[in-house]
Amino acid sequence: MYTVTFLGPCGATFSHNAYRILAKIFDAPPITDQRRVRYIPASSNGDVLALIAHHGGYGTIAMETLAEGRVAEPLESFIDLLKAYAKTDDCPFRIVGAIRLRLHFCLMVRPGVSPGNITTIIAHPKALGACAKRIALLGATTANAESNGEATRRIAENNDYAGCAALGPRSAAKKYGLSIVHGAFEDREAITTFFLIAPSTHPISPGKQNRMLITYKVPHTPGALVRSLQPFEREGLNLIQIHSVHTGNHTYNFAIEIEVKEQEQAAAQRAMKKFISCVDKYLSFGPFPVLSR
Repeated sequence: MYTVTFLGPCGATFSHNAYRILAKIFDAPPITDQRRVRYIPASSNGDVLALIAHHGGYGTIAMETLAEGRVAEPLESFIDLLKAYAKTDDCPFRIVGAIRLRLHFCLMVRPGVSPGNITTIIAHPKALGACAKRIALLGATTANAESNGEATRRIAENNDYAGCAALGPRSAAKKYGLSIVHGAFEDREAITTFFLIAPSTHPISPGKQNRMLITYKVPHTPGALVRSLQPFEREGLNLIQIHSVHTGNHTYNFAIEIEVKEQEQAAAQRAMKKFISCVDKYLSFGPFPVLSR
């Protein structure tokens, strides 16, 4: 029996939709196979890795959005892994692939609720941010939910929210019997990148466009962070993101994401050999392929 973890509720989130697509591409167990798969819901993106570390298995995690930028909680959950694992080989899971999905945020209500009577829109903060201009034109207030699926469930099942609207995928409206007022309520193109997490035994096959995610700790000395980044710059590799988390006593742990094209894999290996000598501790994921849909 496999376990699968993603932001819940099942069948009502973009994370579930992403897992379904990624599982088919990278040969992970489908969530529909209930004889082989047990679903473990995460209440937030930041909880996904901890649940996978505890229960094992597979999962998806939303990492960044085109409209709203990086999602800090899941990125910091990767940094937190430095506390649990001394080296990459100790980590029981890996990133086997990623996909950039174009999302449509449906505005949905209970059947019979008039769009003109909507006073509050409930959704995940990233969804609210992606639809901020349209929400302002509607004149509605907003309320945060841990997931868009949770927002739709709340409206469907809790009479205190009967007159509110939710933002989320079309699948959530279908699951909870809500009516879609607007099928693409986002202000502009909305793309979110999801990572597929799998056991360390699952194979990785890099493609034409790949990425590496590295979390690490540097010595508490002048220039240590710069020295850790220079090996990638010297090999001509594109650093696309850096994130830091304070760990106390004026020290920080870092996460970086680096683009690695198909012809740059040897350069990435050379850069990593030099990078290792510049840091106290690190966990490396990838290169793993990044696809678009």
